[in-house]
Amino acid sequence: MHIGYLYVTRNAVDDVLYVGQSSQMTELKVATYLGSGDYFTQAITKHGEQAFSKTILGYYDDQAELDYAEVLTIARLRAEGFHLYNGGVGGPRPQRRFIVAMYDRFHVVPDLRDEWFSTIAEKRDEVKEFIAYGADVSTDYFYLQLEAQPRQTQDVTGEGSRCGATPGAVCRTKTGNPSRNHAGRPVARAPRKHPAAVSTEGTQQTLRVNDVRMPTVLGTSTCRCCW
Repeated sequence: MHIGYLYVTRNAVDDVLYVGQSSQMTELKVATYLGSGDYFTQAITKHGEQAFSKTILGYYDDQAELDYAEVLTIARLRAEGFHLYNGGVGGPRPQRRFIVAMYDRFHVVPDLRDEWFSTIAEKRDEVKEFIAYGADVSTDYFYLQLEAQPRQTQDVTGEGSRCGATPGAVCRTKTGNPSRNHAGRPVARAPRKHPAAVSTEGTQQTLRVNDVRMPTVLGTSTCRCCW
């Protein structure tokens, strides 16, 4: 029995793509759900749902296979030069441990797009293990890493009238976990480049990720909020 499916949603206005997976298998959800994430939902607000079309890439019976397919598809599209609304590399969050494990084993990082894709494509079994390893974290660590994303993608300069978040703090659910911007708070900012991404194209530099020094090619715009 299928547990979920992989899809890609295209913005007809600028050809930017969003890759995602969903376990919502009802006919209505499959037909109407376009995706999520701060950058993507901001684009829907700007252009309207009519500007987007969704293509289902495949149905899956195994979550590990679905996670791998999402990671592989995002890597392939970026290597082919497509622009994506996705901020991370795909698969379950948080993704930082997965990326560090990939660097430790293969010395590749997402900014090296061709090498990142070829490694994921060629080292399927090991990559699947690293994806599972990256998701096997404590609840506290999960939410600590999850909180890094809205700090990059949302406007937290104002107060959160719904949840009581102070300026500079992310919105939170009733259980205290980080949440998307609540109603009454400024909308998410437009995607911004990481400071490292505005340097000279092709310049070899070193990026520190989770206390591991990683070489990276500057001049790319992959969001590192999920790193």
